[in-house]
Amino acid sequence: MTGLTLERLRRDGQAFTEDISRESYLAHSGHKPVAEFKPIYDRYAHVLGEDALALALEQFKDTAKGTEEHRSAAMLLEWQLESQASRSLAELDEREIAWESSAYIETPDGERVQYQAAAIEIANEKDRTRRLALDDARAALVEKEHAPMRLERLQREKDYIESLGIAPGYNPAFEEITGVSLTVLASECAQFLSDSQPIWDDTLPYYLKKSLGITPQEATRSDALALLRASEYDAAFPGSTLQSSVSRQLQEMNVDPTAGGRIVYDVGERPGKRARAFCAPTRVPEEVYLVLRPHGGQSDYTTLLHEAGHALHFANAREDYPFEYRWLGDNSVTESYAMLFDHRM
Repeated sequence: MTGLTLERLRRDGQAFTEDISRESYLAHSGHKPVAEFKPIYDRYAHVLGEDALALALEQFKDTAKGTEEHRSAAMLLEWQLESQASRSLAELDEREIAWESSAYIETPDGERVQYQAAAIEIANEKDRTRRLALDDARAALVEKEHAPMRLERLQREKDYIESLGIAPGYNPAFEEITGVSLTVLASECAQFLSDSQPIWDDTLPYYLKKSLGITPQEATRSDALALLRASEYDAAFPGSTLQSSVSRQLQEMNVDPTAGGRIVYDVGERPGKRARAFCAPTRVPEEVYLVLRPHGGQSDYTTLLHEAGHALHFANAREDYPFEYRWLGDNSVTESYAMLFDHRM
């Protein structure tokens, strides 16, 4: 589309992001059994085409590194790449959401458990034999049906990003736009694991024995879910006071838990709702959803505090900031808010 300006890219790009975010919220929270992304991508084709990408790329190349203009351009370019790649993969994303909503795992004894609820069932299961059977059935279904979908999406995204020629390869393209060296990041992560290994080795055996009666050599992924669920503390963390307790703590910090009504708490049980909690900023800062499917006990309190950090971050963003400063950028910013709150536990 000729005549596309940076101002229009921001304005219509925000409208597109709002519509996609709302559709994603409705599908992942169980309000809709399927997502309808393709009509939204088609409606905003003018901000997801060659002209839009060329404009974002030109801004990125023509601004000096280290300046605020370059930072803004980098965020817009990264958003363009992710959005345009997602547009070409919309059918795959819709298919995956539909699969997640309808899939069931089946244990050897014939029991059927909804895939979306499998992680909750595993974490809450005290019988280790059944816990292992549930996780084995989950893993078999993922390997057979879910993993191939994820792999196909990743490969097609990689092919698309590499076809743009921003850098010689998928990872170098990410590094060029974000300024983050994956090699350095990997080294820092390896060092962190090395530095914290003695603490882990000292702590893990005690709590595995105390909570589950097993050794580290016996422990599996399913045991980790049960261990971190920490159901022995359930009496101190009743589900009936989950939201009111967290809201009271925030108010005692002089923080409005709803940010003036801009945050909507969606914390009830609903079939089709993802087991993993998430924050859905559908309009920043005016409309933010906090979504949690209860697991039980302290894990819900920790999760609600974490997602409240995300929600408060988005709901308190300055509304006069440009689109990219309210919506986009490094996820470590919003994660710092989330972890600040969940570490209160």
